[in-house]
Amino acid sequence: MMKLFSIDDLYWSFKFGKSKHKATIYDIRKNNFSSLKPPIFFLSTGRTGTKWFTELLSNKKDLMVLHSERPDFGIQNKYIYDLYNKGIDKELLYSIIDEIFVVGREQYIRYSYKVNKQIIETNNHVTFMAYALSEMFPNSKFVHLYRHPGEFVRSGLRRNWYAEDNALNQKLISLNDHLQWNDFSRIEKISWLWNETNAFINKFGETLSSDRFHAFNFNNLNQENVKELLNFMDIEISDNLLKKQLSIKSNVQKTGDYLKYEEWDKLDKEKLINICAEIAEKLGYKL
Repeated sequence: MMKLFSIDDLYWSFKFGKSKHKATIYDIRKNNFSSLKPPIFFLSTGRTGTKWFTELLSNKKDLMVLHSERPDFGIQNKYIYDLYNKGIDKELLYSIIDEIFVVGREQYIRYSYKVNKQIIETNNHVTFMAYALSEMFPNSKFVHLYRHPGEFVRSGLRRNWYAEDNALNQKLISLNDHLQWNDFSRIEKISWLWNETNAFINKFGETLSSDRFHAFNFNNLNQENVKELLNFMDIEISDNLLKKQLSIKSNVQKTGDYLKYEEWDKLDKEKLINICAEIAEKLGYKL
């Protein structure tokens, strides 16, 4: 009797191609995901060039590049950050993260195996899942993607982050000391976001070997540095394609209006420097 395909099967087959293997998520989990090609996760604050790398890597047909998939884990990422600060037991926290991630990415995980593709998630909302992901996928790699704090804060200001009644606020982490937080200006809040997120990633990176963790400064986007990152990820992209992508600006912000960091007044710069100076120096920035 001929087997009928479900609409779900047809959708995922159309999205990623004809299956080469059979597997359920239970089959894949029971051997600690070892049947998967090693996934790669980009960790960042967002607004750091994740879309640019998504477009570059999407040219490779053997990759499954996830940037703005649903769910995007924005609210869950903040929830996980809050759990860290509540001092929850590490094993319990990691098990919670494992289930959140697998539920949200079950079909992607399953089909990455079925069609023999490697998952690369450039979505910044997996950032606070990093420790759990590194244990769940022992062969995984991580890229710390970052950008000058002044540019990041300007971008956040133009997007009205932390302004009243902004729906995006539900995805933005905040300081637990509510009295200090309420006294912060929006420049200070977004500066704190940059600092807290990059400090977390930097500390996480110190727990991994150099063959699993690579830092990339998006302000130094050029052919040499991108090729070094591609070598770390063990991905080959032609020089011609790379040169073409380097000529493209992705996800350029067209809304909102705020002065460039170099044009800020001294007081506003000092607000950022007081919060970001130590981590900025570690990442090679002189503020």
